[in-house]
Amino acid sequence: MKFVLLTHEREYDRPSNTGQLALAAFPELCRRVRWSRIAPDEALKQACESGDALLLFPKESNLDQADNGESVDEADSSVQLLAASFLNEQNQANQCGMLGVGQVIILDATWQEARKMVRQTPYLQAARRLTLEECKPSRYRLRRNQLSEGLCTIECIISLMNRFGMSQAAQQLDEAFDAFMLEH
Repeated sequence: MKFVLLTHEREYDRPSNTGQLALAAFPELCRRVRWSRIAPDEALKQACESGDALLLFPKESNLDQADNGESVDEADSSVQLLAASFLNEQNQANQCGMLGVGQVIILDATWQEARKMVRQTPYLQAARRLTLEECKPSRYRLRRNQLSEGLCTIECIISLMNRFGMSQAAQQLDEAFDAFMLEH
């Protein structure tokens, strides 16, 4: 299983970006693709169209709830994925490998940027979705007005690694995240 960080251009220079932790620790498992509305990454587009990629993103009904009930500051909110029910394509997420899914796309952007990326990108709209069911609140506190049910990029990757049976890698990223939070 590979992780693709589809990164909004504004995230590249933000010191509060947590996706960089996964890229540094596991370059063989994680790659970054710059999101572009007008010039999409063809390999990623094809992976979505062929079903080889899942988009980690809330179901539409959860987005509607967030739009109606939460005030989110675009400049200061982190990448957030609502704590929705875990979408089972056949069962738990660790079966994704059995379904032939080679990669999970994680939108590396603020919450409002991530929603805009999906709205403006037809192949992301059409991609099969995966959502997280999280019990723990986010530990990320570097940006204001976060969604209470949301996770930052690195927390999403850690959660997925745990579900895919990659607990040692998840633990390594969790420790890197702790250090990151202490430094910032």
